[in-house]
This record gives sequence, structure tokens and C-alpha cells, in this order.
Amino acid sequence: MNNKFIIVEGSEGVGKSSQIKTIENYLISNKIDYILTREPGGTQTGEQIRKIILDKNNDTNELSDALLFYASRYENYTKNILPALDSGKTVVCDRFHYSTLVYQGIVGDNSTVRDLHHIFNEIYKKTIDHVIYFYTDPDESLKRISRRSVTDKFESKGLSFLENISNAYEVVFRNMKNITKIETTGNKSATEKILVKSLDEIFFTND
Repeated sequence: MNNKFIIVEGSEGVGKSSQIKTIENYLISNKIDYILTREPGGTQTGEQIRKIILDKNNDTNELSDALLFYASRYENYTKNILPALDSGKTVVCDRFHYSTLVYQGIVGDNSTVRDLHHIFNEIYKKTIDHVIYFYTDPDESLKRISRRSVTDKFESKGLSFLENISNAYEVVFRNMKNITKIETTGNKSATEKILVKSLDEIFFTND
């Protein structure tokens, strides 16, 4: 078994946070050395950028947001992700550059962001082993978000936005390899069982 760089992706309200805990528990129980990081974030600079981007009062445009995301991401990639991979650790990252392509490039309809994605994808794709893509129906996502006491800039954009995000993810991942799509609409424990089976395949079957 080799160490892996695993990206976790999905729209708002799909249960990423709870399922990432399942991934962590899996890694711990299988004695797999790992780090968990997130986008934007991971470094002191990245966490400061995160506060700016997710602020509901922040009205920066799509390209400005994307440039902030890329600045945070490159810092995290060079200072945390690559050193961890080089030392033999598995890296699990909550979102990566696919989110920027989906949110700002496709749904935000910004051609410069789409161009940036292709440039940086040449750098990042060399190290990414697998993408776990969590999906739920946008109506269900909205229900879950509405139960939250605090929402960020993206969570508060409404049903139409969630539908557009889901559709964009489907387009991005349709023809990509190393994608595991996991439906999270149903029972949480059933979703966890599917996730664990998928992790077994990622870590112990695909070497």
C-alpha cells in the first residue's frame, strides 16, 4: 500500500464534514499515517484568506475569489501537502482546485478562471491519486443548510445556485478517472459503509 493524495469534493450540504470524520477514523483504524487539510486554509495565510472569502459581506467578484483561492492553495500545496507526501504520509484535502473550477469558473462563468484551472492542473494532477465526490439532491442540500445557525457566502445562495453547482460537478467529473461518487441523500450509516468499502478499494486494491 502506497500513501495517497485524496481530494474530497462536493456541493454545499452534502455531508462532507461528517464523512471526512469517517475517512479519518478509517485511516486511524488501519494505522495509515496521514494529515488532514482544507481549502481554503491549511496555513496561517490560507486560514486568513478563508475568513475573507467566506464572509457573507464579501462581494468580491469571481476572479478575485479564484485568485485568493489559488494563493491559499499554492501555499498549502508547497508547505504542507508536498512535504507530507514526500515523507510517506497520506493527505486528505477537503476541497481542492476542482472547487474553484466549478464555483468560480463554470457557475461563475469566468473564462480566466477556467484557463487558470488548466494551467495549475498540469501541476496538481501529477500528485492527486483519487477524488471522493459526495453528492446529494440539491433540494436535500438546501434543507440541511436551512437547519444551520450560521451559513457562509456560498451556503446562502439558494436552490438555483446549488443546482448549478451539482450540474457543474457532474460535467467536470464525468470523464475523469479515479473518481468515486458517493450518494449521501439516504441513511448516514449506509453512506459510511459505502465510503469504507470505497476506501478499501483505494488503499488495498488499486496499487
